[in-house]
Amino acid sequence: MSPLTPRPELDITLPPRPFLAPSTPYPLKEPFAPTPPLGPAFNVGLTSAGVGLFVSAVKNSLDTHNKGALGVFTRTGWIVGYFAAAGFTFSYIDHTVANIRGSSTDGVSGFTGGCAAGFVSGIRTGSIPKAAGMCAFMGAAVGTYDLAGGQLGWESGKKSREERERERLGFFKKRELAEE
Repeated sequence: MSPLTPRPELDITLPPRPFLAPSTPYPLKEPFAPTPPLGPAFNVGLTSAGVGLFVSAVKNSLDTHNKGALGVFTRTGWIVGYFAAAGFTFSYIDHTVANIRGSSTDGVSGFTGGCAAGFVSGIRTGSIPKAAGMCAFMGAAVGTYDLAGGQLGWESGKKSREERERERLGFFKKRELAEE
């Protein structure tokens, strides 16, 4: 017997663990291609800054003050940077973790990106427990979204219905195996 083959008396078979999601339920159709995280993070940061500018303008128009239109930048301008920082952080961490793990479809990279963005969102209040809570909430929300295939139900184009059904059936334990 060669030293690389395990001895039969030492082989251990573990029971199935249905409570753990498989890291990759099916082999990837094409190999993962790493992407540099800075480019997409910069694009998401700029887009988030635009959304923050819109939110700042709405907040400025609904508040009562004597600053006029410049109140978008002087009174509520912090919202622009806040949104930009959260968006940049999410995208950078998401792409970095996906590059390290070699997969972006299992929800882990989405969880870590959401957790980082949630931490940035919560730390603005000045409370570490709030930041940790936002980290857990945003990480769970984004990770679940990614693990579910990145579709909310009304979106189309990523996976066909048959492919999603095949993945769903392959994910859960077969009924005849569960009854044994």
